[in-house]
Amino acid sequence: MPVQHNLIGGTWTASSDTLQSINPSDTNDVVGEFAVASVDQVRDAIAVARAALPTWACTTTQLRSDLLHNIGSELLARKEELGDLL
Repeated sequence: MPVQHNLIGGTWTASSDTLQSINPSDTNDVVGEFAVASVDQVRDAIAVARAALPTWACTTTQLRSDLLHNIGSELLARKEELGDLL
């Protein structure tokens, strides 16, 4: 099962530490393995988010609404896949 990396600044970032997600109803079922961000990676993610905030704050409410609508539509389109993962 491939390790799912962290998305930091638009780049999928690996980590030296990982964590397995276990199905609580079947503890023998490993749902996935995920990268655990290092302290430096967390700092990088926060810095990227802070740098993006001024641009995001200048967007119109319509653009934000459109983006959220697109995200919601994608979630609905993939509801079966996401339900299986959850």
